[in-house]
Amino acid sequence: MRKFWSLFVICGALTAAYIYAQPARAEDKKEAPKAEAKADTKEAPEFIDFDKAKNGNVKFPHKVHAEVAGNCDVCHGGETPLFKKEKSEGMKMKDMYEGKGCGSCHDGKKKQGDKVIFAAKGGCMKCHKKEKK
Repeated sequence: MRKFWSLFVICGALTAAYIYAQPARAEDKKEAPKAEAKADTKEAPEFIDFDKAKNGNVKFPHKVHAEVAGNCDVCHGGETPLFKKEKSEGMKMKDMYEGKGCGSCHDGKKKQGDKVIFAAKGGCMKCHKKEKK
C-alpha cells in the first residue's frame, strides 16, 4: 500500500509540473478577462484609521484590500464609486447592512476565491476594536 501511495503522489506531482510547464493555448486565453492592472499599492496607505466609530475604532487594512481587488477602480471607480479617494468621516452601519460601502462585499454571500467574505452584520468585532484602558 505504501509503494502504491508513493507512486500515486509522484505521478500527481509530475502531472501537475507538466501541466504548468505547458505554454498557454489559444482556447485557454478566451476566459473572462481578469483585472490586468494591479493596484498601485505604493500609493495606497497600509491602513486607514477611523477613530470616531461608536463601537470602537476601525483600522481598515487598505493595502491588503487593494492587493486583493487588484485594481483601484473596483472600489474607487465608475460613475458611483463605493468610496471617494480621500478619507471620509466614516460610514453608518445601516448603510453597510443595506449593501453600501464595505457592505457591498461584506454581505456574507460574496466570495474571495473559495472563501465566503464575512458579513458586516454580526461580525462587528472583526473591524471594531475597543481601546484597552
